[in-house]
Formats: sequence, C-alpha cells, structure tokens
Amino acid sequence: MRCTLPLALLLTIALPAQAEMPQPQGHVLLTLGGAVSETNLPARGENDGGLLGYLEVTHDGAAGFDAAMLDALEQFEIKIPYGPPDNQRDYAFSGPLLSEVMIMAGAEGKKALPMALDGYQAEIEWDSIATNKPIVATHADGTPLGIGGYGPTMIVFPPSDDADQSAKQAGQQVWAIAYIAVE
Repeated sequence: MRCTLPLALLLTIALPAQAEMPQPQGHVLLTLGGAVSETNLPARGENDGGLLGYLEVTHDGAAGFDAAMLDALEQFEIKIPYGPPDNQRDYAFSGPLLSEVMIMAGAEGKKALPMALDGYQAEIEWDSIATNKPIVATHADGTPLGIGGYGPTMIVFPPSDDADQSAKQAGQQVWAIAYIAVE
C-alpha cells in the first residue's frame, strides 16, 4: 500500500508537537532575550521603562523564568569561596545548569551575555557552558539569593585547577543577574 498524504502532513502526524514554554506564575527572576526560539514574554521596546529599560534592554520576545521554573530543573551544588577579597567565605551555591536554562529557551549552542543589575556584562561561549558546566545559582547555603545580596540569580562555575581558566571565569561569574542576552 502506498501512502498519498503530502509530506508536510506526514511530518505533523509523525512528529510529536513540541510543548510551548510555560508561562511564569510568579515574579520573573531571570529573562533570556535575543537569539532565543522559545518565548513566554512579550517584546520590550526602548521606552518600556523599569530596570531593564534603564539598562537599555530590548528584545522581540524573551524566555522568562520564575523561581518555580528554575527550581523544577535538575539542581546542582557548587561549593566555592566567594565574597569581597578581605572577607571571603565558603558558600554552597545551588541551581540548574546554565546549559539547561539556555536549552529550555531554545538557545542551545549560542553565546550567553549575563548582565548584572548594575549593567556589568560578561560573555560566555557555548563551548565553555557545555564543558565547564556553570550553574544559574538561585540559592546560597540553602537560602534563596536576594536582591541586595548576590541575587536574584548568579552564574557560578565549578572550581578549576587551571589558573588561566579560573581567572577568565572569575570575570564571567556574574552576580545580581536578572537578564541574559543570547547571541
């Protein structure tokens, strides 16, 4: 028996429909904008105001994550000394892998540019994201990261014995993140 259905119809029948990115139910802690294919937030224009407006963030639609969405992803813990040079202490940061957050936003293979609330921005290539496995920390020592501390989210890399890699990652370990541009 020969099938006479058009190829486009066969593909829609044979392939399962991809689930849309869920809508955040709580306050959005982290937004990924730019080269993302999965969105659940509307476009932002240059006159939309707020902190992202102050930071001159615009996008055609973005992936927004609330605490429940980030907590629903597999959680990882990274223990590192952190804080001001004269007052460092050991922290146990936890949260999902940055790679998983990017994959959920449809940004696999792309570059992440996390931006701190003060406008500081770093650049992290996908190869580093996939190989070094940084997390989007949402908690420190079991407590949610708060604004005014290191939150609402923070990029945390596992410790490395490679001095050059550690120095590079120190500049990429951005804290007080609410937005990640994707290129």
